[in-house]
Amino acid sequence: MIEEMWDAPYVYFDSISRIDMDSWSKDRVVLLGDAGFGATVGGLGTGCAMVGAYVLAGELAAAGGDHRTAFARYQAEIRDYVRAARSSRATPGRSSPLRHGRSSGAATGHTGF
Repeated sequence: MIEEMWDAPYVYFDSISRIDMDSWSKDRVVLLGDAGFGATVGGLGTGCAMVGAYVLAGELAAAGGDHRTAFARYQAEIRDYVRAARSSRATPGRSSPLRHGRSSGAATGHTGF
């Protein structure tokens, strides 16, 4: 592909960027998956979104309708998990947190990941 690039009439490159936010929710809106934490490039994004959805659903059920409490618990529960997913992707040879889970419950054996 690189050899062909030199003769191509048009080549497009773009940067891959991520904005780290202090909070993944505001009012009644919560960000999930790549919208909230853009975990990785080409590897763990979908899995992190699925785990995030699972954790968020559990926190919403446990909070009994109090979305503010559920959103705060969701972020507290999954933040370290997302960091681990980013780190495992950035470091070749490290295992994925999706395969082995975490003790916090964000991705333990009962999640199916």
